[in-house]
Amino acid sequence: MVFALSSCPRLLLRCTNTLPLWMERRFLWVFDVQRKITYKNLNTWYQELREYRPEIPCIVVANKIDADLKVTQKNFNFAKKLNLPFYFVSAADGTNVVKLFTDAINLAVSYKQNSQDFMDQVMQELENFELEKKVEEEEEDISDKEEYDNHLAKPHTA
Repeated sequence: MVFALSSCPRLLLRCTNTLPLWMERRFLWVFDVQRKITYKNLNTWYQELREYRPEIPCIVVANKIDADLKVTQKNFNFAKKLNLPFYFVSAADGTNVVKLFTDAINLAVSYKQNSQDFMDQVMQELENFELEKKVEEEEEDISDKEEYDNHLAKPHTA
């Protein structure tokens, strides 16, 4: 899940009411380096997320570094104090975007494979059930198609 943080302090609350946060495997905190309020709201939104998902991996992302590369010399203590991975990126020119998403995917896979969180274990069981159900349906479809093809291949007499 990716949230591009705006100056609206209720963004996360609105999203948690409409998006199934409990299904997610990672969370990217993307803030705009040109809009200080987006950085200032990180702590509030982080605490809100941790109420519902205390173990979910989080990554902090400083976006729009292309506007002023000097910003990459700044220290952003939010990520440091919480020991969270931190990336400087530019969505406009692609700087570090592939690395960010590669690392986020790897973090999510590792979390999914090693999670001890009860909700994650329940969701994994539901995912497995859905996959099994889908395989059974596909096998039925193949069987029906083979039966139909065999019927067409037989000579018909009038």
